[in-house]
Amino acid sequence: MSSKQLSNLMVQAYDCQKTGDLSGAIVAWNGLLNHKDADKNLKANAHLSLGHIHQQQGSDDLALESMLNAIKANTNSSEAYFCLAAMAQEKSDFDSSIEYLQQALALNNKDYGAFNNLGNCYDRLEKTQEAIDAYTEAVKLDENYIAAVYNRGNAFLKLAKDDLAYKDLSKAIELDANFYQAYYNRGTLLKKMGKNVESQSDLNKAKILAQQDLERKQAQL
Repeated sequence: MSSKQLSNLMVQAYDCQKTGDLSGAIVAWNGLLNHKDADKNLKANAHLSLGHIHQQQGSDDLALESMLNAIKANTNSSEAYFCLAAMAQEKSDFDSSIEYLQQALALNNKDYGAFNNLGNCYDRLEKTQEAIDAYTEAVKLDENYIAAVYNRGNAFLKLAKDDLAYKDLSKAIELDANFYQAYYNRGTLLKKMGKNVESQSDLNKAKILAQQDLERKQAQL
């Protein structure tokens, strides 16, 4: 009977979320949290779901409280740490985001997106080598993960590691032939390297692609 009650509460909560009845979902998740037979995993999941709902409602303080409660319920909830990191990153609290990401990655070190975000946080704090190390971990997990390849290329630019920057920016273009930012940055790098003809070709390509992208976005308005 208890198992069926828990199952019904979860179904009710998810159904309410799907239909946009957030108040109903909150009631259902709280019902699960207060159920005597709910284990730590179910409670952590309920707190996480409540956190996402509170975010949708614009209640950041309640969202934060829910995410922290998810960790209290289950200290091995990597998802809760990932969520806390994302919330801190949105507020430009990069030190806190780094701490949460490190805790999350200690539990789940296969998330290349998290390593990329870790690199972004280090980059915003001007910790360029640490950013490169994080991006490299992301690329190790997926060598075609374009965000980390591109970001690492830009980080190499900051350290004047031109050959490594060129390699990554070229890889990003290979992965996406319409990546105008990569063309622009590689063109700027080529100019610095004295390769003016190649540089102008990249810069012209970047200009054309950027214009095409702008026209597409305007057409969608």
